[in-house]
Amino acid sequence: MSARTIVAALVGRLAGRRSAAWAVRLTAAAVAGLLVLAACYLPTRFQADVTYNVNGDWSLTFDGTLAYGGLIPGLMPDNPTPAQLAERVKSVTNDMMRDPGFTSVQYLNNGQYQVAYARTGNIYTQTGITFLRTDSRILQISYIKTSNQIWIRGTTVPTAQRKWITDAGLTMQGDVRITTAAPVLEHNATSTRSAANGATTYIWAIRGVDAPGAKLIIQGR
Repeated sequence: MSARTIVAALVGRLAGRRSAAWAVRLTAAAVAGLLVLAACYLPTRFQADVTYNVNGDWSLTFDGTLAYGGLIPGLMPDNPTPAQLAERVKSVTNDMMRDPGFTSVQYLNNGQYQVAYARTGNIYTQTGITFLRTDSRILQISYIKTSNQIWIRGTTVPTAQRKWITDAGLTMQGDVRITTAAPVLEHNATSTRSAANGATTYIWAIRGVDAPGAKLIIQGR
């Protein structure tokens, strides 16, 4: 069942119990949620790695598959022609390639892209980085000056969107690994292991859209 069918069925079941105005509000909210999802990227199968050094140097890599909601059957808000679909695929490809961190972007099918991404920087000379972008935060490294903390966070799929994603035949399967020797104040990793030079690797095994996003807080220098 597509996301649009789910919206229609939900409104149909409930509209008789409430006012017509309420049904219109519900439809508007559901459609708005669907449109937001259609403009987002979802990591489906992936390996993501972050390293953070005590001097503020960081690196971020992502290797795997990204799905774009607006190209996924069952999540698209309309029914584009083959020519329109090809143009959208090209537009999304160009959108990603504007970020110099992408070293490879290859369209597979049904809204999914095989990508490779790598960036480096220093948190004290750069405010941070968001991969992929602020409205599709797959991984984010940010410096909170007021508390002198470095926050590294991964994506959490909103509860309202999870059923739409799974009904479209998608899920999230991958691992996020963050390696650092800096003092860690808080984390929600699935597991940890020792790494070289006294560092620790924090590992998140992401198995499904219900998985909580990675979160790790480091004390600044």
